[in-house]
Amino acid sequence: MRLLERPSAAARDRFLQAAASQPAFPPRTWIRRLVRGGLGALAWLVSMVSVLGIRPDWHDLPALSLVTTVVGLLAAALISSLLALARGRSMVGTATELLSVAAWGTPLLLFLLVAGMDPHGPSTLVPAPGIQLLRAWPCAALVTLVALPLVGIGLYVLRGLFLSRPGLVGACLGLAAATWGHLLLRVHCPIGGAGHGILGHLLPSLPLMALGAWALRRRR
Repeated sequence: MRLLERPSAAARDRFLQAAASQPAFPPRTWIRRLVRGGLGALAWLVSMVSVLGIRPDWHDLPALSLVTTVVGLLAAALISSLLALARGRSMVGTATELLSVAAWGTPLLLFLLVAGMDPHGPSTLVPAPGIQLLRAWPCAALVTLVALPLVGIGLYVLRGLFLSRPGLVGACLGLAAATWGHLLLRVHCPIGGAGHGILGHLLPSLPLMALGAWALRRRR
């Protein structure tokens, strides 16, 4: 199906059923929620950075790998957030093709980024293979802690709005929240190694994607 093609008959039927069962929202409700949610998310991320602080080996990190990693994570977080929260031309969410590419392709690209780019310097801690998991779980918990309020903010923005593919939208929402948490941990965490980055920073995106998909499907 082309991206600018009209929704399918099944999607139109679901939209009409939702419109008949849900109250109409005042104009610009979504925009007002998006602005409030964006400000709330920004305040939350800034507060977490101020609490957690910056990694002590920042000055030792090679510029190329550091910039590549930060820019890649920032781009993935922004794109996933926009696709999850956009209403689309038909006001039923982003096109299915774009959501599918984001939900399935972005985690793979992030895996390649984390595995191939590991910013670390002489003072960076690199755990031995036998204790990778032991050193990874606190970071995984922190990523989840940072991401859960962002998932809640996204659900608030989308509350009561009809979505043609709520599962994919929820997966992108969880991915966006997890990637923001991953970016924050990349700035904070002084532990290096691709294994730590994958287990402690990237892996939490999978349960958060499942949580977002479940939450948006459940509300229907």
